[in-house]
Amino acid sequence: MTRPLHLILFHGLGADGDDLAPISDLITERMALTDHHWAVHRPDAPVSPVSLNGGMPMPSWFDLIADNGSIDVDRDSLAGITADLQQEIADQVGDDPYILGGFSQGGVLAHRLMLSLPRPPLAAILLSTWLPAPEQIARPTDGRDPAVFIGHGEHDPLIPVRAAGMVNDFLKECGLNNITERHYPVEHGILPNELEDISTWLGETLARAGVA
Repeated sequence: MTRPLHLILFHGLGADGDDLAPISDLITERMALTDHHWAVHRPDAPVSPVSLNGGMPMPSWFDLIADNGSIDVDRDSLAGITADLQQEIADQVGDDPYILGGFSQGGVLAHRLMLSLPRPPLAAILLSTWLPAPEQIARPTDGRDPAVFIGHGEHDPLIPVRAAGMVNDFLKECGLNNITERHYPVEHGILPNELEDISTWLGETLARAGVA
């Protein structure tokens, strides 16, 4: 029996795991594996009050706070969910290869976990996301360099496109060099041609890793 290749995707604020089904479906349908089979995980965030939205409960990985016209995060809730997911993912994947991905809030988790899990992923897909609380993130010292795809909408009113470059710069400071950053004519969302680009990029990445 072949070993699993885990694809773990984290959704954005107010959504659920099914929101990212178009990504996982495209990847698993397009990408045949030789010595592995796909194991897809699209977990749902807990429902909790979100300060930015007047305390309204909704699916949210961590709390968001309005701060002088900008959006900040509750650092305790962000650190807490990151620690919880580190253990959950370690238990899920064991020694198997895995890929992380996320949209918006979920992208925050994906890049934090990529840098902090004891065993790095093969790749990470970071979509329409940003870099909150970088002081919490310890720079890895093990030479890890997973492939990273950063996609962002040029007209995003919630997370300006410059956030993509800030994530890219931070990852380079952490020693990562295999980074692809692309911008798309969309607001806070994902276009079909972005999905196509992700599929092509990931296929090339897995071929280099010898798993596709």
